This record gives sequence, C-alpha cells and structure tokens, in this order.
Amino acid sequence: MAMRRRTPNRHRLRPRAALAVAIAAGCGGGGGASLAITSTPSGSATVRAAWSYQAAASGAPAAGVDWSLASAPDGMTLSPAGLLEWTPAYADLGQHALALEAAHDGRTARQEWSLRVDQGLHLGVTLSPRGHTAGSSDEDYVEHFAGHAPWGRVIAFHGAWRASVEQAGELPALAVVGASAAQTYGFVPAIGIGWADGGGTPDLTSDSDPGDNSWSNQETRDEFRWALTSLAEVYQPPYLFLGNETNVWFTTHGEAEQWNEWLSQLAECRAAIRAVSPDTVVYTTFQLEMMKGLGAATNGWSFDPQWDLVESCVAGVHVDALGFTSYPYFEHAAPAAIPSDYYDEIAAHWSGPVAFTEIGWLAQAHPPYPGGEAPQRNFVGRFFELTAALDIEYAAWLFLHDWDGQDAQPAFAHIGLRDNEGLVVRPADARWRSEVALRE
Repeated sequence: MAMRRRTPNRHRLRPRAALAVAIAAGCGGGGGASLAITSTPSGSATVRAAWSYQAAASGAPAAGVDWSLASAPDGMTLSPAGLLEWTPAYADLGQHALALEAAHDGRTARQEWSLRVDQGLHLGVTLSPRGHTAGSSDEDYVEHFAGHAPWGRVIAFHGAWRASVEQAGELPALAVVGASAAQTYGFVPAIGIGWADGGGTPDLTSDSDPGDNSWSNQETRDEFRWALTSLAEVYQPPYLFLGNETNVWFTTHGEAEQWNEWLSQLAECRAAIRAVSPDTVVYTTFQLEMMKGLGAATNGWSFDPQWDLVESCVAGVHVDALGFTSYPYFEHAAPAAIPSDYYDEIAAHWSGPVAFTEIGWLAQAHPPYPGGEAPQRNFVGRFFELTAALDIEYAAWLFLHDWDGQDAQPAFAHIGLRDNEGLVVRPADARWRSEVALRE
C-alpha cells in the first residue's frame, strides 16, 4: 500500500488564527484593527447653556478605552466613559481648540476640532437704509434688507399703531413691510407698535369717543387688539412690542389709574396674540435712563426712579420679556464713566429675557450731549461688558445710517454707525460687526 504524505492540518489551525484576530480587534490586542474615534462632536456652544459630547471609538470595547483631553477649555470635564461636559461662562466667548485622545493596548487615536462659544444673542440695527429717511430709494431698502448679516440678524421696525383715526384697526403699514421683507430677505424682524409720541402724548381717541384719549376708550382698545392679533396671525412675528418707552407717557401724561388700564390692555393683547402666534415674544419697552432717574444735565429730567412701573408690569401675565431703550450719554460723559452695575438693576426687578430695542452713542458731541467717534466705538464694547449677566433676547443699535432729520433732534444726531449716505464709516461700525461675529 502506498503511504500518503502527511501534511499539516490547515483546517484545524485556521479557526485558532481567526479567533486570535477577532480577539485583537475586539480588545485592542497588538496586530489587530486600528483604533479610531468614530463620533462627531458639536462645534458650537452657548454661554450659560450646558454642552456635552459622548465620544465613541471603534477597534476596542467601550469599557477598554482610556480617554483623555489633550487640549480643552478650563472647566470642561471628561468621564472615564468618554462623556465631555461643559457649561461655558461669559469669559469663554470665542473659539476653543480641543483635542481628545483614546488609548487601548498600546494604540491611540486622536480627534481635533474647534468649538465656538457664542452668547446666543440676536443683534442688529433699527430700520435705517442709506439715505435714511427721505433720501432712501427702493434700491437702498433692498440693499439694507439683503445685506443685513454683518450687523446682525435683526432689523427693528418701530412705528405707530395707526396713521389716522380713520385707519384705526387696520394692520400697521410699517409692521407689514417689515414682516413681509423678512420673509423675502431672511432677517429677524423686531416689530414695535407705538401709541404715544416721543414726548409721551398718546394717540388713543376714536370716532365714537373723540374726547377720551386714554386706554379707557373701549373702541380704541378693540381696534388696537384686533390690528395686532391680525398682524400676528398672518405673519407670526418673532418679536412684537406694544408701546414704546411707556414710562415717558406715564411721566408726562399718565396717572396710576390710566397705567392700570394700559396694563389690562397689554395683558389682553398678549393673550390674543399668543393664541394665534404661540411663539411670538410679546413685551413693552421703557426708557432706561428715565427709569433710573437720570438725565437731569442733558434732558432736564428730574424724576424719581420708576421701577415700580416695571414691577407692576411683571406682576401678572403681561409680558414674555421686557424691552429698554438705553442712551447712557444722557447722564455720563464717556463710556468709561458708566458704572459697572449700570444695568444690574434690571435683574433686580425682572428675571426674564430682556430686549434692548435701541442703544447707541453719538459720534459727534451736540452739547449738552457728549459724543465722538472714539467714545462711540468704545461704548459698543462697554455695553456688552456691562450686560454680561442679563438674559438678552436681542439688542439693536439705533441706526446703521444717520437720519436726515437729525438737525432737529440733537439728542440723536450722528448716532449712526455710518453717515446718512454711507460715505463715512465710523470706527463703531467695525466694532459692532466684530461683536456680531463673536456673539450671535
């Protein structure tokens, strides 16, 4: 009988080799599959909001990976299971370079990325195209709307609730323009509906009761509420404030009984608006310097602080936020002179969101009002420094371009980031745009 040649039993060896490879791939043994971080981190975070990232890797069992942070901002933690957690503070605004490393059985993997921390703000300007106001062309408005982004997401439209008594109850024309343009050009409209002029004189008479220029006028109440509810139902505006600088009206023309009538109207309107547009933030605004009892040297004001008006406004379900206009040059000669606690008093009376519907500083002095291009630029940074602790919804610089009626209003002359025709671009313009890039 012929003898068969004996050969190695490859069929018996192969299962052992396959098992060894499988163990190496699953446990990270030498010669196995490479170790890789397979999860994708978020590249953005917001001040005071919790941020987290659960890292994951392939090429090793989850429990066998040793995680470490090679580069991370102060305060960020990493658990043994690869969970990164962090709540950025105001001082953490900006870009942060992160590097996460995984190790197992002599093999390593590294993941690097940039994490941007913003303040979660909406920033912008009030409506102010080139040539603002009478010199503006249709092309100027289109340029203003389409090119809004460097100055922020917001364009604020502040107008009266009606053009005449006969037009009461109709949709406010400027509000319709703003809401429609926002749909076309992609900005965030902040719509203000005023019912008193800059001196506080109300516009509340009606056909049926022309002698009652107050919120006791039932026809006016109905027409006002209907117009705003209809606007909200059609356009679903993100921000809608009712009444501009209402403490000016109270100081010059109001009384306690009328203030309570206004609060009841505000509450009724808010409920009606939110019923048809649940996400609309409804609020009213106050003039902050008057509220604080400031402005004697510039405006001749001699009023006691008015924080009781704020407290009465927030005591019931009247608002979703509070709005303020703020011009610290009414009281202080330079941004550096503004006290560090200048805006803190707001938080002492209101814990919710705050909208700064108008802020600014003059680029030229108009005595008794101080100004200058350097102080205007410095105020941009000073404002954000002083409001760091507030929950800001949005902040709007009063004008991108100076308005062409400013000679009659020295308190707001040359307050734009640019001159009326856009030929002079002031240093505050670049500073505002840099804050937008950092904070939005």
